[in-house]
Amino acid sequence: MKIGIMGGTFDPIHNGHLYIAKEATEEYSLDKVLFIPTGASYMKQGYSDSSDRLAMTELAISGEKRFEVSDIEIKRAGNTYTADTIRELKELYPKDKLYFIIGTDTLFMLEKWRNPEYIFANVIILVASREDERQDSQKKKAKEYKEKFDAKIKFMSAKEYPVSSTKLRAAFKIPDETYQIKADCPKAVTEYAKEHHLYDADPMTEEEIIELLKDDLKPKRLIHSFGVRDTAEKLAGIHGYDVQKARIAALLHDCAKYVAFDEKKELCAKFGYPVTEFEENNPELLHAKAGAALAQLKYGIKDPEIIDAIYYHTTGKPGMNPLTLIIFISDYIEPGRNHSPKLDDFRALAEQDLKKCAACILEETLLYLDSRPGNKIKAVDPTTKQSYEAYKIYLESENEE
Repeated sequence: MKIGIMGGTFDPIHNGHLYIAKEATEEYSLDKVLFIPTGASYMKQGYSDSSDRLAMTELAISGEKRFEVSDIEIKRAGNTYTADTIRELKELYPKDKLYFIIGTDTLFMLEKWRNPEYIFANVIILVASREDERQDSQKKKAKEYKEKFDAKIKFMSAKEYPVSSTKLRAAFKIPDETYQIKADCPKAVTEYAKEHHLYDADPMTEEEIIELLKDDLKPKRLIHSFGVRDTAEKLAGIHGYDVQKARIAALLHDCAKYVAFDEKKELCAKFGYPVTEFEENNPELLHAKAGAALAQLKYGIKDPEIIDAIYYHTTGKPGMNPLTLIIFISDYIEPGRNHSPKLDDFRALAEQDLKKCAACILEETLLYLDSRPGNKIKAVDPTTKQSYEAYKIYLESENEE
């Protein structure tokens, strides 16, 4: 027989797993595919109980005659290694040919797994590749494996299905299910996960937040958010603030950047956030308030300091708390920014005095806006002016010295 091996944490199993398995079955005339939920993985921690993952996998493949579930990794004591699983399968199916079904990310990791020589010698690798810039690099990697391990690697016609278990776990935590779980997860699996509250009890992890942000932000904006995150983490560490809260606030500060203006207003209305006349005339600036709302509705943020930091990250406000100061400054000075000749000075100052740095940024912002033709004072958000009035004392005290 020709037997496919589909391994993974399956937390939860989704339509992408099923799609790739079906395509591999048809393209390579596999007699069956074994779905093998991971046991105690040395690579991944913090996933659902093995009994739940096994149950969801069984529900997902129900009705598929050529699909079977194997619990050999779950029953095995200690850490799970693919080489050990293949060795056990070789004993169970000594005369059969084994096909290991993987995606592009796994292809690049195989040589780092335990006993890769044994894996390559005993299975044919079937790769569901991506339609992106990595097509050439994955073929190069396959050639390297061929030369180094005599690996037998074949690329499937089917491409990887654009969904991940990480994104689905995050989606289960969205109260109103803004993200359509049912489109990417078998109905029986969805019902099981909800009934057993597998994913909705805990806050989103940073990894889950990033997966959802990939849908909300354009690539360049996501890179900017990573820059703000790294800067905020550094400043939080220097000034003795909660580093993890700073990272989350920074990641989410622009989460509503590309939401349509009418939807931004609807988001604000749900939380009673006022939409000012200035924001009506400058709709791009409403993303901060809308982001504070979206962070609560979609990302499950409840911490008032994180919400405040997102709400005021563009304008600042009088009396900013440490996190709001950190995000306001980090958004302005993150490494990808190059809009001001003073940025290096501001970056150094931020490590010494957050309030003085905020005052300098507010001053420069007002000077810039006032100097733009036709933009004068009417184009300056009143909150920005109020913030400057509150913080300019830190510049005045310096001048007095």
